[in-house]
Amino acid sequence: MAHKVSLLERLSLFEDILSRGALLRMRVTGRSMTPFLTGREILTIKKVSSASLKKGDLLFFKNSDGHPVLHRIVRKKRVDNVFIFQTKGDAVSEFDEPVLAECVLGKAYTIEKTDMEYIRQINLESLFWVTINYLTAMKGLIGSKGRSTVLKLLGR
Repeated sequence: MAHKVSLLERLSLFEDILSRGALLRMRVTGRSMTPFLTGREILTIKKVSSASLKKGDLLFFKNSDGHPVLHRIVRKKRVDNVFIFQTKGDAVSEFDEPVLAECVLGKAYTIEKTDMEYIRQINLESLFWVTINYLTAMKGLIGSKGRSTVLKLLGR
């Protein structure tokens, strides 16, 4: 009989792999990062220091419900020597809850996209993709701030 792996067991496995310094390869399953990620890509995640993370990075973290999430960093701040990240899915208008450094599992650094028979590998640490990701984060930050300002003005 096959054993179905629970979310908690899966998250524990992810944390164990990354804490040992190994790379985690996983398939994107959600749609919150469209159009950048469509749900068929394979990401390679690695553990990094919170200090090295920057705006635009694709952050792999556990949310307050204990679910693993991959969203883009749109803001980073340091409070009492602890980093706090504001994240958001590209296809989502609202920000996530702030992510504390202790909840960070790692960051995506490569993406494999398959188009028919062709596999294309994207290095997210190249200057081109660092720039594209930063600009995408700024667009998401400005779009969400603008939307919330308009809603406040409309009394909603």
